[in-house]
Amino acid sequence: MKIVILDADTLALNNDIDFSVFEAYGEVTVYPFTRDEQVAERIQEAEVVLCNKSPMNRKNLSHAPNLKYIGLFATGYNNIDLEYTREHNITVCNAGNYSTEAVAQHVFALILHFYNTVSRYNEFVQQEGWIHTDKFSPFMEMKELYGKTIGIIGYGSIGQKVARIANAFGMNVLAYSRSFVENDNTGIKNEVFAAYADIDTILKNSDIVTIHCPLNKDSEKMCDRTFFAKMKRNALFINTSRGGVVNEQDLVWALNEEQIAGAGVDVIDHEPMLPDCPLLKAKNIIITPHAAWAPLETRVRLVKIVSENLKKWLAGTPIHVIE
Repeated sequence: MKIVILDADTLALNNDIDFSVFEAYGEVTVYPFTRDEQVAERIQEAEVVLCNKSPMNRKNLSHAPNLKYIGLFATGYNNIDLEYTREHNITVCNAGNYSTEAVAQHVFALILHFYNTVSRYNEFVQQEGWIHTDKFSPFMEMKELYGKTIGIIGYGSIGQKVARIANAFGMNVLAYSRSFVENDNTGIKNEVFAAYADIDTILKNSDIVTIHCPLNKDSEKMCDRTFFAKMKRNALFINTSRGGVVNEQDLVWALNEEQIAGAGVDVIDHEPMLPDCPLLKAKNIIITPHAAWAPLETRVRLVKIVSENLKKWLAGTPIHVIE
């Protein structure tokens, strides 16, 4: 089979990912990166396309008459025209749950940036502040996570992993899931100590609110001025899900008007960031460039999942199919 990988460099750092595993399935062409306007030409003879964020829209797909399978190096699939793929019997498979541990870890890296102020301490020491002080311990304002309440909106695999970590810190956990069905009085059904709550209750009571829901018509721009106005003024807002769930102008308002204490985001509306991104004008925000998913171990796991997806499809028993 003719297999085309469109954006290998979105997965590799200094060639630390081996794509040769896909050679077992056919003739592989690997492109480090493909601009949007190059997609149609590069997939025109492909039977299999493997990609991360390259746009698989109707215009591009119409140039690939032999295409039978799209494998995503991602969980999200908003770059795929599913109406077209259904019409043309093209199987689409994603890579679910590959980044659970990494993203949950990143959530707490963002939280601890605010609670432990490690970067401020390091800057203080590097600028010789500890040399020129009489204090043996020139501390700054910090907070303990113990006893604080974290509200998790979206309680899939990542949300549950965040809850487990929060349990280890001795935090109180409130969780909301649109699909949750309460069947007893013990909270959400798993080994994690978490109490189910609606979104308004979470916003009112949480010291930290973290978002882990998919981007869809119900969640798009749900984190708006009304949402932030319901949060505690000393609360943190964390988003490692999708940038589209946040109204960025309203988040800027909440931060600059001190409606909330701070925000840590790994995702934004337009990626890569545009020069006029409104979040650059916000106070008390830390932004990472959609990197939560990207530890080496996570990326190796991702390629393994995509390879297994392709293998199963070729065997006639596809898994992780996007219907």
